[in-house]
Amino acid sequence: MSIGALSITRMVRALGEQYIHAINGSALDNSQAQLDEKKSELLDLITQVLREQPYLCYFQGYHDICQVLLLVLPTRLRAPAMSQLSVLRIRDFMLPTLAPAIVQLRLIPDLLRAVDESLFQHLSRNEPYFALSDTLTMFAHNVQRYSDIARLFDALIAREQVFSIYVFTQIVLRRRDELLEHEEPDMLHFALSKLPPDLDLEAVITEAALLFDKHPPESLRSWRHISSASVLKTTRDVKALSRQSLRDGQLLFEKQVRELRWAERQQKMMQTVWTNRTLLFTILVGMGAIYLRKTPAWAGLAAWIARFIRN
Repeated sequence: MSIGALSITRMVRALGEQYIHAINGSALDNSQAQLDEKKSELLDLITQVLREQPYLCYFQGYHDICQVLLLVLPTRLRAPAMSQLSVLRIRDFMLPTLAPAIVQLRLIPDLLRAVDESLFQHLSRNEPYFALSDTLTMFAHNVQRYSDIARLFDALIAREQVFSIYVFTQIVLRRRDELLEHEEPDMLHFALSKLPPDLDLEAVITEAALLFDKHPPESLRSWRHISSASVLKTTRDVKALSRQSLRDGQLLFEKQVRELRWAERQQKMMQTVWTNRTLLFTILVGMGAIYLRKTPAWAGLAAWIARFIRN
């Protein structure tokens, strides 16, 4: 949704508890006045970025990412950095729909299958939606300690955008024994959607990098379904990424929007065809009968097709 479609103020009111965790992990004074000031700064940051880039769509969890930059960067760098991050790194999540984000999640089962077939089979009853919250927010929603999320942001920003998929997959692989104990899909989804509190981030980052080297994105089956305008593909070359401008990002955004609209039209067309399949086949049969001058063989075949469609 766009900035005009929701009340950001209403959402920012719910950030108090998260700021208490962040401020406790920093040198800031943990006072209500300090907390109110930071909440106001967060609202200002979100509003400024989305007003300067009005084509971007707000998503639930965007404030978690903004919160990290708010605590890490000086005032003058926050909005420019958040604009760059929004347009060039998390652009796929700021499209009119989350369909591209869902496509990205398909890479996780591909990685699991390549590394651990038995774990893949165990988790195959669940769609990978359990990873949506962490990948959308660069793990800022579930990682509570300020030092941990700052370290993780360093790693994610230093590498190409798809690295977050490898980080999440590696976390799943490290929890193998725990996950195999769960048989019910609902319990599995719940467990996968929550990060363990004792996560060894340094080990996860190192192992995710090794996983990336052994199974690069282009080796995964679902990679071909990723748009060429997706951040997963436009951030692969770090040097090229450093030369991309906000205007370049906007053009890629517009290309993705056109692809989404085309896909929606195709889906609607297929739904229309399926809904009216009996009528369309009747017309086709009638045209065939006229063309073949209603031969007995064709008439019998036409009657059989009509009965099959009705059933």
